[in-house]
Amino acid sequence: MDDPLMLAAATTLVGWTATNLAEGARSAVNELTDFLRRRFLGEASTRELVDAALDRSSSDSIRRLAALLDQEVLRDPEFDTELRARFERVHAVVAASRGDVTNVVSGDVSGSVVQARDVHGGISFGAGRP
Repeated sequence: MDDPLMLAAATTLVGWTATNLAEGARSAVNELTDFLRRRFLGEASTRELVDAALDRSSSDSIRRLAALLDQEVLRDPEFDTELRARFERVHAVVAASRGDVTNVVSGDVSGSVVQARDVHGGISFGAGRP
C-alpha cells in the first residue's frame, strides 16, 4: 500500500461510522459509506471486505480496506478524485459538528484568502488602499 492517505481515510471513516455523531455529520458519513458500498456492490469479496471494516472493524479489516481503496484509486483516477473530494467534504462536516475549525477553499480562487476561526480586529492585505 503506497498511499498513506488511504490508510488514514479508512481508519477515520471506520471511526466515524462507530462514533455517535451529530445528525448532519452522521448523514454525511452514511453518504460516504453508501458510496463505497455501491462501488463494490458487484464484487462479493470486496463488498464483504468493506462491510467487515465498516460494521465489525478491526485493525486487520481497516488495513484491508485501506489496501482495497489504494488499489482502486490507482486503477481508476475518477474514483480517486471522487473519493478524495467526498472524504474532504465529510471531514469538514464532521469537524464542524464537533465545533472544530473547518476552512475549505476549492475551485478557481484568485486573490487573497483568509482561513480563520475567531478574528478580533481587522484583516488587511498589502500596503493598504491607494
